[in-house]
Amino acid sequence: MTSQSLLITNAELLSKPGSLSDISISNGVITEIGRIAPGDSARVIDAKGCLLIPGLSDHHVHLISYAASLASVPCGPPEINSEESLAKTLNNQPGTHWLRGIGFHESTHPKLDRQWLDENGPNRPIRIQHRSGRLWILNSQGLALIQYAASSLSHHERVRLSSDDGRLYDVDELLGSLTRRQPPPIDVASRNLAAFGITGINDMTPSNDESTWQWFAELQSTGSLLQKVRLSGRPELTECKNVVDRLTLGETKVHLHDSSLPDFPELVDTIENSHRANRTVAVHCVTETELVFTLSAFRSAGTISGDRIEHASVVPPALIEQLRELELGVVTQPNFIFERGDSYLRDIPATEHPFLYRCRSLMEADIPVAFGTDLPFGDPDPWRAMNAATDRQTSSGDCLGKSEYVTPDIALNSFLGKLSLPFENRSITAGEPADCCLLDAPWAVLKSDLNSKHVRMTTRDGEVIYDRD
Repeated sequence: MTSQSLLITNAELLSKPGSLSDISISNGVITEIGRIAPGDSARVIDAKGCLLIPGLSDHHVHLISYAASLASVPCGPPEINSEESLAKTLNNQPGTHWLRGIGFHESTHPKLDRQWLDENGPNRPIRIQHRSGRLWILNSQGLALIQYAASSLSHHERVRLSSDDGRLYDVDELLGSLTRRQPPPIDVASRNLAAFGITGINDMTPSNDESTWQWFAELQSTGSLLQKVRLSGRPELTECKNVVDRLTLGETKVHLHDSSLPDFPELVDTIENSHRANRTVAVHCVTETELVFTLSAFRSAGTISGDRIEHASVVPPALIEQLRELELGVVTQPNFIFERGDSYLRDIPATEHPFLYRCRSLMEADIPVAFGTDLPFGDPDPWRAMNAATDRQTSSGDCLGKSEYVTPDIALNSFLGKLSLPFENRSITAGEPADCCLLDAPWAVLKSDLNSKHVRMTTRDGEVIYDRD
């Protein structure tokens, strides 16, 4: 922790709207709130009547993928919306090494495969990721390179990297290890998040393991990774018991696909084994089938406080009561209403539109709800997610699930939970870690303009990790 002392004067707090307080910070902790005379060694920051909130927590991210995306080419909506624009974009990229694309969706081109990339793309190895994160599409040069690089791997792994049409499913970790020439720019990604006011993340990548733990700990120790991290992932992460100040063990992450669900007893065993290790479970559910399967497994295995559903993209009314009875929480992504809503309106039956990315109805049923962005598969800016939660508008301006809107206060608080307790809101309180976000306007203005442009300064444990001024 930093030994720097800070005094933030004339700040508005959510707990005291319209009135001003001074906040003293020392040794990484909020030490006093009130009217405070500045000490000789304290750096004084005048909030000028603007809002000071706890630093935001993004409860569902994929940090390594986000860092890699910063050097990637958008290949889907909203930037790319046709086969012609995709071809033009790919051919306009400089270089001869790997061309990495992200965000592809079938609305751009319904039959993207190896042959199309060979015929329409540049003469270089290409790999393009579907926006779901599950599918990679490679051209012939790209397939040849990874198959050569995989020659020393097991037969099972080589088979996973073989495909006549260049479409490879669920090989993200393998591809990364075989194609990455240097680590992605985690430092740049982390600074971007700090500029949004984010001081904590829960990395929900299913493949996170002990090597990820060690890497994140090193990145934090060198100052490249500024945020506190709750690391969720494989069951083996339970063995990571070494104490790191800003790195904590998260949930066992289960990533379901309704086209290839695991054996039911296998999922039940995974939940029970995690619970025996006093570890909570988070299950990826983006379809009704996945949610029904998961609820049945939790009913068999039992639940403990903190077990949760990730995404809950589709929740029919009959399943809301089951979520409540099982005392499961939901970490959802309202930003997808804005980012993908137009596709949902077009591709999903109208009778199911009210079931998509629910917020208000879950909260009214006493189901704990918190927000994440799912970056980079969703926009990394949490303030855009807050906006989407309040107006439920798609990018074209249509409304999707109007009855599921929440107030600006609730939207903001859904990013203010503790990493370990995402459904319990944090506040600016004496004795708490000095993880803070100072904005440039009071709440009366901000609640009508939830926008990251208002973030003025971010501190983590009292250390300034972003300062716009």
